[in-house]
Amino acid sequence: MYLLGLGLLVLSTWYLMKLYTNFNNDPIAKKEIDNAWQEAKKEAKGKNPFAPGRIKEALNAYKADMNKKDN
Repeated sequence: MYLLGLGLLVLSTWYLMKLYTNFNNDPIAKKEIDNAWQEAKKEAKGKNPFAPGRIKEALNAYKADMNKKDN
């Protein structure tokens, strides 16, 4: 049983690696991945929560909200 499981593991790993290599060698897939990556970078631009000043703005807004609740 263990040998059967080991054999299936080796064969499935080999098959997945073959699929992965074929996918990486496909120029159409590379172009689509590159386009998707560029679009994701465009959407994420300016949304970095750790950008300088954004944390300070968030803290100031939090303090202002807490002061409003106290009053």
